Amino acid sequence: MQERRVIRRTLRDLQRQMRENPDEFLQADPKALLNYLNQSDKIIRDVKQTNEAAIDSRGLVIAADLSARRVQRLTSGNVGNGIDVDEFVSKCITFMLQGRGIEDDAAEELSSTQRRRRQVPAAVAAPGALGSDDEDEVGDEGDMMNWSHLGRFAAVPSVRRPAVTGFMLGPLSIEKKARRMTKRSAPFKVSNLKEVRPEELRAGDLNKSDKNDLPALCKKIYVSLELAQREAQDDVDNDLPEDFTEEQLTAAMSRYSLRRNGGIDLLHFVINPHSFGQTVENMFYVSFLIREGSVKLEFDKDGFPELQPADRNLTSGMARSKHSTTRHQSIMSIDMKTWRDIIDAFGITEPMIPHREKEHQQGPGARGWYS
Repeated sequence: MQERRVIRRTLRDLQRQMRENPDEFLQADPKALLNYLNQSDKIIRDVKQTNEAAIDSRGLVIAADLSARRVQRLTSGNVGNGIDVDEFVSKCITFMLQGRGIEDDAAEELSSTQRRRRQVPAAVAAPGALGSDDEDEVGDEGDMMNWSHLGRFAAVPSVRRPAVTGFMLGPLSIEKKARRMTKRSAPFKVSNLKEVRPEELRAGDLNKSDKNDLPALCKKIYVSLELAQREAQDDVDNDLPEDFTEEQLTAAMSRYSLRRNGGIDLLHFVINPHSFGQTVENMFYVSFLIREGSVKLEFDKDGFPELQPADRNLTSGMARSKHSTTRHQSIMSIDMKTWRDIIDAFGITEPMIPHREKEHQQGPGARGWYS
């Protein structure tokens, strides 16, 4: 608490100096203002409460106000503290009369009188020359107030602001609002209201889709597994000669995604090379079949996972008791990079599980229901 009191007292003393001696902070030399900012920066390092930070923020507001007044004093006022307006206007008129900003005396942008004024020496006071009594009576009158020349060759090269996309007109950029004609309607009457009865939705109004029917999708995948296993075994038997070797058997089984135990390779079965999303869905459906005991997952001697139907009758497999078989739960994960690596490593070109086409999303029908 004692440290907080010291910090508050120091901050208030610094702010009281700015309020009581503002002239020191308004001088051309900003030493007083810099000293305040340095001291405030050192004190704020020990501030840990919002009350002290609020006191410091009030000091920054006072310092900002004094800084703005100091800038205003430096850029305007009398000759000693700022710019002499009469001298500034006189120099602008001389700049426009002589066409300064253009080095070439024969440039097309210069008028004839501007060229003549640039050629006359400053010490010569001939009639019509710069500095003579009848200077304003000779030449083009528009040269004295040629503001476009002043802006192009004096103002634009001195602009230090960053370039913007367009000119900021401010309030002048407001477009004229077009008057909107409002359509007058008849007055509201309660007697004109019509009662509308809610439409009754029947079971036949909604088309049943198998897209979200999990048992139907799992049954199709189960049938696909049976078909793939039967076709792979038949293809291996047809490709092997009568006196085949172990190497020929291994090559034939690998060619048709068949493993040693007679099951289908898990990766070949679930990977869809045309869709990563459907690959993830296939893994989910297969895991559901494994959980229900309809499909069993085993590993061959090479450590590759394989799938085999556990029961030919899917219905009896689904209805089997949960405690009839021992289940081991595991989490399968796959990302886009692993999916591409598996496709390249195994050379998968067509999916074993048929590719599911996206259903067209229909809008509301004539009766107002989504079908």
